[in-house]
Amino acid sequence: MNKVVTSWAAPAPNKDLELFRHELPDLAPFEIVVAVTHCGLCASDVHLIDDDVPDSDYPRVCGHEVVGHVVQVGSGHTGKSIGQRVGIGWQKGACLTCEHCLKGDEQHCPDIQFTCCAGAFGGFSDLLRCDARFAYDIPEAMASEVAAPLLCAGHTTFTALKDNVKTGEHVGIVGIGGLGHLAIQYAAKMGCRVTALSRGNAKHDDALRYGASSVLDLQDKDALSTAQNSLDFLFVCAPAVDDWSVMFDLLRARGRLCIAGMVKSIDVDVLSMIDRTLSIVSANAGGRADMVDMFRFSQTHGITPEVEVFPMSEINLALKRLRSNKAKYRIVLENRKEG
Repeated sequence: MNKVVTSWAAPAPNKDLELFRHELPDLAPFEIVVAVTHCGLCASDVHLIDDDVPDSDYPRVCGHEVVGHVVQVGSGHTGKSIGQRVGIGWQKGACLTCEHCLKGDEQHCPDIQFTCCAGAFGGFSDLLRCDARFAYDIPEAMASEVAAPLLCAGHTTFTALKDNVKTGEHVGIVGIGGLGHLAIQYAAKMGCRVTALSRGNAKHDDALRYGASSVLDLQDKDALSTAQNSLDFLFVCAPAVDDWSVMFDLLRARGRLCIAGMVKSIDVDVLSMIDRTLSIVSANAGGRADMVDMFRFSQTHGITPEVEVFPMSEINLALKRLRSNKAKYRIVLENRKEG
């Protein structure tokens, strides 16, 4: 039996979100329906709402850091039970038979099912339908508003660091924001020496509290000069970089620069890279095993995103706060019962 879903949808680029109702199709055997209690608000959602990454027709329902309880299960062996709390991230399905899926890289499946783009209606809703095999158990002691940002920001930063750094290396994190404040925590708990890089000193104390051993002001040319040739890994979690040559100068021989922020392009001095055998990698959300590892690591080491919680009904106010760069550091929307 179909159910009516109430969502908040963008009717067109750069417009306030509006209430939108649509029917939920019947479930496939391995699918479940989740009653959404919390959904993180991510910068990627803003890019999708504004059509910065042309995706599909409007109305567009975003939201891909979803936490809720299972209210319906398909006819197959879903492994989920009614009432169980689960989380869904950027990806809500895949073929599970291609070469990428078989080696645990489900995020590269050619038949990937996105949670909130390519025509899918995401977590800014009261109900969400997904493949149960991409709905993750959340540690019992972890609050839902804490778990939500980990489903994308945590998944992405943890996977990139796990795959690219070694204990004892010197790691730089550019941007102490929604991604960066988690990346600092993960890198520190992985046994790395962490330097946080940010404009000015407003976030200096926060960076140290999250586990950085030092903070570098990107506006301090003398400090940047002193720090040249000091980092093994530089993780760019900011949406923009003023001077890429400064970033590359910070790296030691065989250093790696990793991009997680949605920067559109970078300027690269290839000869300088060859001279020091530098490399560039990018951060994508990981596979299913990475998500499980991330939750286990986060729970074990007490890694917690700093969140502001808004009622889902105030989603446009929350979006304005995110757009104005006032969020500290992640925003989570909550479906609250009336009365």
